[in-house]
Amino acid sequence: MDGELVRYLYHELFRSCKAPPRGCVFNDEVILFIYFLAVASDRSVLWAHDRRHWPLWARRLPRPSYSQLMRRLKSDTIQERIRILNATLRDRLPRASDKYLDGKPLVVGVFTRDPDVAWGKLSNDTWARGYKLHLVFDAAGVVEAAQVTPLNGSESITARALVEFMNLSGALVRADSSYDSNALYQAIAQRGGRLIAPRKKPGRGLGHHPQHPHRLQAIQLLEGSSEARTIHRRLRIRVEQGLAHMTNLPFGLAPLPNWVRRLERVRRWVLAKISLYHLHLNLRLCNTNVA
Repeated sequence: MDGELVRYLYHELFRSCKAPPRGCVFNDEVILFIYFLAVASDRSVLWAHDRRHWPLWARRLPRPSYSQLMRRLKSDTIQERIRILNATLRDRLPRASDKYLDGKPLVVGVFTRDPDVAWGKLSNDTWARGYKLHLVFDAAGVVEAAQVTPLNGSESITARALVEFMNLSGALVRADSSYDSNALYQAIAQRGGRLIAPRKKPGRGLGHHPQHPHRLQAIQLLEGSSEARTIHRRLRIRVEQGLAHMTNLPFGLAPLPNWVRRLERVRRWVLAKISLYHLHLNLRLCNTNVA
């Protein structure tokens, strides 16, 4: 793993080091440092708990027992600290007005005993078991919001929850046909944005139900002009580029390892991966400014 990234992570975690929570001996920062070492190296927490796998300059840190480490990782405080770290790193990055909605399947083995996984259909019309990562991507490559559900989770319903607390004033939100929903058009419009998504079956009638004005405008735009459809597809490639960047980094979001199972563990692992991705973007931005 990149030593510069580890040092940057260390300083981010210990910049505002606080006293341990009541009844605890070790700071949250120590717990998070060990966990992020595991996530960044795609190794188990047991591997990261071994001090021999730490950088030499970090081995002076105190180390909790493995059982205490695992108990602390399940606490709400640690979950909140990871969310705060991710939000802090994300808010330092430049933004763009355009946003993109997309989902990434996180497939596991067919014979897994994980009770939280579900069967779902992939983009190539094959069936698999696993989870799905739902994302709101910024055109600048920043992950604005994310959520993990079982693989059969509805993309349009999850997207409504993702945009509920976002400020989308003046934003143009592009998505594929999976997000063509009047309820989602309305949810995005209430946040100040405008959704553009093609219909699953273009050219058909609209039925007798009332349609959101933005949906009608999207239908007219995408089905009335081949040039508009081409532009929409070309711009949608940006979210694929962002996902490719996030998944192809050495410490990026690879397929779920076999020790990351159950929904809460998967959510914690994925959020830590997104935090490392934002940390990488911050580090690259700092190096660019220095140069």
